[in-house]
Amino acid sequence: MTESGPPRPGQNPGAADDSRAEQVLSQALRAMAGGQAAPSPTGGRAYLRLSTGQLLLLAAIVGLLIGGGAGLLSLLF
Repeated sequence: MTESGPPRPGQNPGAADDSRAEQVLSQALRAMAGGQAAPSPTGGRAYLRLSTGQLLLLAAIVGLLIGGGAGLLSLLF
């Protein structure tokens, strides 16, 4: 979005475009680096979305940890 009309006094003609370009570049770099997502304009919370494969992998890891713990516990008693 660019401003229409003449620039305000004390403002460079391309200042609005530069500011928007900096915001877009900052968001792109943050996304590429895996940083936090920018807050949503509605003020809602950003939820972490996991794919089905990631959920299965997480369940397998938790199951192995619980199974290993139960196995060690059974060896002790």
